[in-house]
Amino acid sequence: MLNLSDDLVADHVRKMAVHFNAKLDEGNDASTITMDNEQAKGFISSYRIFSGLSVWVYNIKFGSDYKVDLGLSDARPYYFSYNVQGHYLHRFGDEEDYSKILQNQNLIVRGSPETFEEIVFPANVELKIAVIRVDLKLVGNLHIRNARRIFLKMGKVFQEFPSHRHYRHLGGINTETEKHASIVCENKDIDLVGGLLTEAAVFSMLASQIHVYRKNISINQSSLSKSELSKLTSLASFVKNNLEASLTIPTLSRHFGISPKKLQVGVKYLYGDSVGRYILSLRMDHAKHLLNTTDLNVTEVCACVGISSRGYFSKVFKNRYGKSPSHFLE
Repeated sequence: MLNLSDDLVADHVRKMAVHFNAKLDEGNDASTITMDNEQAKGFISSYRIFSGLSVWVYNIKFGSDYKVDLGLSDARPYYFSYNVQGHYLHRFGDEEDYSKILQNQNLIVRGSPETFEEIVFPANVELKIAVIRVDLKLVGNLHIRNARRIFLKMGKVFQEFPSHRHYRHLGGINTETEKHASIVCENKDIDLVGGLLTEAAVFSMLASQIHVYRKNISINQSSLSKSELSKLTSLASFVKNNLEASLTIPTLSRHFGISPKKLQVGVKYLYGDSVGRYILSLRMDHAKHLLNTTDLNVTEVCACVGISSRGYFSKVFKNRYGKSPSHFLE
């Protein structure tokens, strides 16, 4: 277990480097540790965009459960976390049970100095997690356009957060934030150029999480029970395991034991998209992965992701990624 303090964020990566006996690179308000041993494989990075706004990236797989105890400070910063891949556990010191943060799930946390946070990253799970830390007191003192916008927007949106107690908002599962968080997770450059490349993605990720939070707290969930919503959180896993199949609304309705109407409402709520578009998004993501990592040709990839028309596949792929599948392979 590693003990860290919320008011000494700059020291976190250094302490992790010592803990894992890992290579440490630092420069331009950024630091990265890289590991390739039995303890872990991958990297952990930290960037400072400006005073009060910093980013953490976990693109890593730990060899054993990795537990962090985070002591919380009077500054009470906000943490916006998004899982592009994998899952982890979170609890406050006064809680007995952990909350499981799932893939494609938003988490917003604000602590208090009366307690601490405990985070457990599970062993042998590929993790891609982007975390944005916002200290509104520091951000509010800056005369930078984006800083002022963040300060004013967050002050308005989160005014209902408890003023003294710690708070955790475990949002719904959605794909809206993923495209921005993915860019943040993939960039491990710590130089000026690397920072500039991720800056736009960081602002977009933060804006997306705030938008999703507002949608989560305002949406009417009365048509679905918690147990029905819970069933649908495994939709992504089911789809990915059955990409070659014909995944129609009636088929999914029977599998999850939910009426077609509730299925569509639940998918829209959890994933922010229609059933058809969400499934297509998963198909295309896997197709890109196959083109990147295998020797399969375009026709074979089409079959693997359940799309019968190569022409349709090529059209959708180009619209999504800016290149045709054939050009993507070059």
